[in-house]
Amino acid sequence: MKFLKYQMSDDNKSHIPELILAGVGVIGVLAGSWWKSAKIAESKKSRAERENSDFVNEVCYKINELLNELEILDEMENEDDFRDVLAEYLTKYTDFKIEVTPNTLLGKPDILIDGVLVLEVKYNPNKPEMDRCIGQCAGYSREWTTWIILYDTPPSRINYISEVLVDKGLDNIPIISF
Repeated sequence: MKFLKYQMSDDNKSHIPELILAGVGVIGVLAGSWWKSAKIAESKKSRAERENSDFVNEVCYKINELLNELEILDEMENEDDFRDVLAEYLTKYTDFKIEVTPNTLLGKPDILIDGVLVLEVKYNPNKPEMDRCIGQCAGYSREWTTWIILYDTPPSRINYISEVLVDKGLDNIPIISF
């Protein structure tokens, strides 16, 4: 049996600690990035998500299914009409408690579903209404999972709201358009 013996020159030996330290440094940077990303994701969760994520996921899943199935046959005249039709539809097809414009410490969300999900409804909002919507949702999202529901809104306005949400770190708030 032959054994190969490799001898390092003194020049090569001096680089090994540097390579080990570089590898440890890269691992440290990756671990730090992961930890920071996890902290940011956790900080974006609402109180409801942190306290009862399984129930929030159940509510969101069911409401998302219903919104995907919703067909609006009549033209709505204003935001209140659309909100009321939407609330009536959700009440009919779920067992969740549906509250329309409840008075809360954080304001009056359009629809609050079982104390965990807010649907903020807007009907073709103008610039001040879009900015107000973003502010409302920023506040609501601290307490509840929050979605923006837009009706009869042009793509340019939807894009504006989406871009502002991303710019403000609120990209966890989805926009659903009818």
